Amino acid sequence: MRHAKPQHPVNSMQNRSFLVTLAVASVLSAAGAAAAEQPAGPDTSEWTCSKCPFDVGYRSEVELGGAYVDEDSAKFGDYTGLDEKGGYVIASAEGRAAEKSGYVLEYELTDLGLDSREVRLGGGKQGKYEFDLFYDAIPHRIWDTTATPFRGNGSTDLTLPSNWVDAGYTGGMTALNSSLRDVDVGFDRDRYGAAGRFWFSDNVKFDLDYRRDQRDGTRTQLASFGSVSTELLRPVDDATDRLDATVRYQAKNWYVQAGYFGSIYDTKAAYLRWDNPFTAMVAGADVGQMAMAPDNQYHEFGLSAGWFGLPGNSTVTLSLASGKGTQDTGFLPYTSNSLLATDALPARNLDGEMDVTRADLTVTSRPIDRLRLRGSVAYDERDNGTKQLAYTSIVHTDLFPVLDDRVNPVYGFERLRLFGSADFRVYDDLTIGAGGEFRTLDRTGTAQEVKSEELADGWGSVKYSPTGFFGIVLKGGAMERTPDKYEENAAGSGQNPLMRKYNQAYLYRSYGEGIVNLAFGSLPITLGASAFYGDDSYTLSTIGATTGLDRRYGVDLTWAMTDKLSLYASAGEEKIDAKRQGSQAFGQPDWRFVLEDNFETYGAGLRAQPLEKLGIDLDYTYAKGASKTALVGVNGGNFPVNESEFSTLTADVTWAMSERIDLALTWRYESFDSSDWAIQGVEPATLGNVLALGADPYDYDVNYVGASVRYYFGPRKLSLPE
Repeated sequence: MRHAKPQHPVNSMQNRSFLVTLAVASVLSAAGAAAAEQPAGPDTSEWTCSKCPFDVGYRSEVELGGAYVDEDSAKFGDYTGLDEKGGYVIASAEGRAAEKSGYVLEYELTDLGLDSREVRLGGGKQGKYEFDLFYDAIPHRIWDTTATPFRGNGSTDLTLPSNWVDAGYTGGMTALNSSLRDVDVGFDRDRYGAAGRFWFSDNVKFDLDYRRDQRDGTRTQLASFGSVSTELLRPVDDATDRLDATVRYQAKNWYVQAGYFGSIYDTKAAYLRWDNPFTAMVAGADVGQMAMAPDNQYHEFGLSAGWFGLPGNSTVTLSLASGKGTQDTGFLPYTSNSLLATDALPARNLDGEMDVTRADLTVTSRPIDRLRLRGSVAYDERDNGTKQLAYTSIVHTDLFPVLDDRVNPVYGFERLRLFGSADFRVYDDLTIGAGGEFRTLDRTGTAQEVKSEELADGWGSVKYSPTGFFGIVLKGGAMERTPDKYEENAAGSGQNPLMRKYNQAYLYRSYGEGIVNLAFGSLPITLGASAFYGDDSYTLSTIGATTGLDRRYGVDLTWAMTDKLSLYASAGEEKIDAKRQGSQAFGQPDWRFVLEDNFETYGAGLRAQPLEKLGIDLDYTYAKGASKTALVGVNGGNFPVNESEFSTLTADVTWAMSERIDLALTWRYESFDSSDWAIQGVEPATLGNVLALGADPYDYDVNYVGASVRYYFGPRKLSLPE
């Protein structure tokens, strides 16, 4: 059971990595103990398996306590709800009851005092049925340093105060400062659902999984009236229902499975309407309006099968799926300006349809003991059945009405993927491998410059493990993406004809990576190191991305000094360099800029049990990132450096006060400092033609302290059947 302490992706990943390496170190330590008379391994007499089906009995634990956070910070409290200074309740519980007959009932209540709480109830009878009921809440805190003059934030209609004074630029909005109100940006997501598994016989299994995601809150949105823009808070008020059902028949050497997947998205915020804070450039342009994500549905039926034990120790799996996506949300009018005359809309709604077809065939084989083969073919098609509508009157802005004939594009594509690989064990400690992948992509109805492209990727690998204490893996390869034709002005954008967008341009990539794992004989020490190198070359691009270079290095060390003390340390770095070329004269390149991104991460920690009833965990993480941009050529110079620096130190102490009671203490210090020239110092009225929200780069120093008591009902170790 964990108590309510802030969990961050970096820290969680770090902990998982430590547990894996610690497990390896424990195995190696046990192997070396016989030869070097190392201390005996850890005492496993109190270890339990809470999920093992053969555990019989009842156990439960309850955790109650309190926590305190000493500073407001949306970034610190993102995904946990620990975003405000003050006290919080620590409340968690879990339990399990199992009978010899196979009946099991489990429950889990996690972080009930936080906005990131979880509730789960599950059980069943082994080999007959299982069920799972769950509720998860995840907050997403984005900004807490923003302010806006608009009222009604969180709704679809944003209005200005009655005393608002509009102007052609933000400096002339004399009521702005007095109208500003602090607002937080973010939303809460609630997920709840149920799952069930039923075995009608030894061969037939039915799975049913339902989940509903509801979101409520706000996100940022940029809205424009011609050359002036406003940062707004758009509402997030939607729900997504998902249903996944499969039935499977399993024979000795084959299976067949049929399934259904459905998704329904429903929003109460299909549009956003806002008062124009700037002086209207044409009569009637006082209110703006834009559409948000529309309601939509997707339904898919699938069939899969597999055959095992075929000649050559082969396995074949086949999956087929057919689905349809639809959306029929009503159109908004061309403009909210009632003084502008426009033709009638061509239809009430898009009546959009997208047919999806997917197929996948995979074959694995082991014709001889030393050779393993794998091959697959995958096909994916999006057939857009949406009707093309003729729009005879389109308004780009109230200032520049455009009256021309246009039709909505009908996007679709076909994608084919071929894959093959082989691994050959030359010796017991040496394996070589090779593989390749070929993909084609054909777009229809697209406004992108490239309609068709091909991608070919090939690689080779070597795995060498001469002893149980040393292993190395090397892999290298090359990839080439070749567009069929680049149509410079397919979207009517008037781009430089020499321009090549990096995601559609010709690309040649070479890459290599290596992993080394080392254990020091009888010493319970493991060392791991990894490196990656990737080189991108856009040799046919004159304007746009030209080169890219990616280098990554990492090392980690784990030392199980005794059965009561383990240490770990890690370090990593990534460097990314990229070059872009442009032309101010709409011709050959006359300027370029160079991007340099650098990221560093370091970590260290220990797990100790200095006393029989005392456990101590210490973790430290430090990360730093910097992005530099240098402009060479016309008006050349360096952009300000964007930097971020993150560090966290966590100490967990557990004291077994008695057989049934544990005391848990946690202290966590977290610091985050960042600079972003795009928003730094940008207050609501800093830019004359943009009314901003005034968000500041993240900068905080937060202390979290928590104390809780855990009480165990029943034995800590379940009894086993005789």
